[in-house]
Amino acid sequence: MKDLSYTIYEPLHPQKELLARADELIFIKDGFSFWAMIGSVFWMIYHHLWIPLIGFFIAIGLLAALAHLFGAAPGADVILFVGLSIALGFLANDIRRAVLERQQYHMIGTIAGHTKIECERRFFSNWSPLQKVLLNEANI
Repeated sequence: MKDLSYTIYEPLHPQKELLARADELIFIKDGFSFWAMIGSVFWMIYHHLWIPLIGFFIAIGLLAALAHLFGAAPGADVILFVGLSIALGFLANDIRRAVLERQQYHMIGTIAGHTKIECERRFFSNWSPLQKVLLNEANI
């Protein structure tokens, strides 16, 4: 079984309480996103990627207009849409990272494992004790 790797993002000003802070963390898988390729528009809506969604619609419109302008076959726009969806599958998680960084999130770590649950368990087993020590030092 191949290993998965995730990058973990946290807001610039996280919550003070440990559980609330852990809830704010966002895990983003490295590599290809199958769901972004299959359901491009719905995937972007689900992840609140509004500006990339607008860019996606503009790209579809431009590609369809260019296909029509150059007299492409009637099914060419479908092929262009599939190609754009495949490209989105490869770029999707990088787009999510860029949007998070623009929203004042910062990367706090990376983790690898066989499943997402294993990655989360590994990350939190290392992260939780460190946070308790930092909180105790801040309260001194």
